[in-house]
Amino acid sequence: MLIAFFYGDSIIHKEFVPAGQTVNSAFYMEVLKRLLRRIHRVRPGLHRTGQWMLLHDNAPAHCAICVHQFLAQSGVPVLDHPPYSPYLVPAEFCLFPRLKNIMKGARFADVVTIQERVTAVLRLIPTEAFADSFQKLYEHCQKCVVKDGDYFEGQ
Repeated sequence: MLIAFFYGDSIIHKEFVPAGQTVNSAFYMEVLKRLLRRIHRVRPGLHRTGQWMLLHDNAPAHCAICVHQFLAQSGVPVLDHPPYSPYLVPAEFCLFPRLKNIMKGARFADVVTIQERVTAVLRLIPTEAFADSFQKLYEHCQKCVVKDGDYFEGQ
């Protein structure tokens, strides 16, 4: 499993979940701590100004009280994700379709080789694709608002 965070023009942080690891609130908080250290290191302007928001879906690990408390204490602004809105996940607009198309049908010797290939594919994503994903997110959010939060077909 891949956990990836991106901002504007590129991937900021990614991690592969170790085999057998459950993504629970404790694990996710450790990922978030590493994300915050990475932002501090590679995007110090974002870290200083707080001009960014975290959007994650409503997975149980993301919604845990301890995660919400950690994010609040860390000063991380969180954009609430509407319930039952699978079409409002930015990664579905640029990351996962690209990975699926490129890796479809490929055979790999082991997990490490898969991770290396995924990392290489992520590095090749053009900056415009990230901007486009946020534009698509905006358009899908508009549809959600028009439908007053009711279900709508995505894409």
